Amino acid sequence: MDKQLKILLLLLVIFALLVGGKFIYLLLFLVSAVYLYSLYTLKNCEDKIVGVFWGNDYQVEKGDKIKVDYKIYNSSIFPVPYIMIFPNISKRLDDKAREKEVYSLLPFEYLTIKKEFKCKHRGTYQVGELDAKIGDIFGIKNKNFKIKNDLVITVYPKVYKLDAFNIFGKEFYGKVSANEKFYEDYSSIKDIRKYQVGDSLKRVNWKVTAKKGELYVKNYDVSSDTQIQLFMDFQLDKYSNDTDGLIEEKLVECAISIIHFALYRDIDINFVTYTDQKISLNARNISRFNEFLELSTRIRPSKNINLGDILLNELRSVSLGSTIIIPTPEIDDNLVSSSLSLKKMGYIITFIVVRDFNKDKWVLENIKLIEKAGIRVYRVDIEDDLNLVLR
Repeated sequence: MDKQLKILLLLLVIFALLVGGKFIYLLLFLVSAVYLYSLYTLKNCEDKIVGVFWGNDYQVEKGDKIKVDYKIYNSSIFPVPYIMIFPNISKRLDDKAREKEVYSLLPFEYLTIKKEFKCKHRGTYQVGELDAKIGDIFGIKNKNFKIKNDLVITVYPKVYKLDAFNIFGKEFYGKVSANEKFYEDYSSIKDIRKYQVGDSLKRVNWKVTAKKGELYVKNYDVSSDTQIQLFMDFQLDKYSNDTDGLIEEKLVECAISIIHFALYRDIDINFVTYTDQKISLNARNISRFNEFLELSTRIRPSKNINLGDILLNELRSVSLGSTIIIPTPEIDDNLVSSSLSLKKMGYIITFIVVRDFNKDKWVLENIKLIEKAGIRVYRVDIEDDLNLVLR
């Protein structure tokens, strides 16, 4: 309609110049007035339409529902014959939230739009922005603009309050004791003895060996404290088929639930993952749990850093006998090789594989391979209750 009116105006101007006459000039004046009125009222209404938004909660867990009220006020002296509105909401928050609705507004009138979102994925979301489209009373011209009022919602991963978590070789039920050996504390030397077949060369005390002329090794105190090293596998390629993000969400839920379990029982846990860079966070008390929660809310897979390639190097300074937990979407060949090497060195390895196992049966091959080697694997489907699976 806007284009046709411009053509009509051009023809009227030409006709008025060539032919003239009161009727032609009157018609030109009326069409020009209508067009200018349309432009002015649209601009005025765009500037005068304001919004105030609020929600019933601003910090929720994945899977929760939030309610948001959008109050829109027309402070212009002109009516708005129609205004089309839909929330500019990230599809990660709720892919069904962008439904269009059409209203009209009289001068100095307001309307309230109530929306409910189901939070599908963790993250921080700006929900205080509406896409709006208004039109003039003659249907000549439309204008698109945004109505903004800052409103941020933080969606945390779901935390399962695990009551028991059985790791191969050890059972965790509070301040930990193990049903097998504890790990050796390399910071505390108990005594020195002669080398025996099978001793690691790392234990050799070279100063005493040089003095005595034969190999002597260090005996370390054993520690009754348990240390967990949790490596979350965020290799980007492993999420290429996770188009709805459900595997990623469940993997993070596994990691954060284990972290909560450990910190609640004063178990020392070190969390490591790789996104654009290495991310590491260590604690042993529940008072610091929110740091892990905030971190897990922000991070996403972003680079193809293979965990199997770096795992051995990461654990050089970690005491033998420590528990290694690896949540991953897939145990690839590199992880198989690394985990077998770590098991031989004396580490306790536990994998948590998150997958849609009904669809992706091919991932079972390497799972069965390392299970035969005595490495424990938890199989977590995307719909599983972790309280029932991680036991």
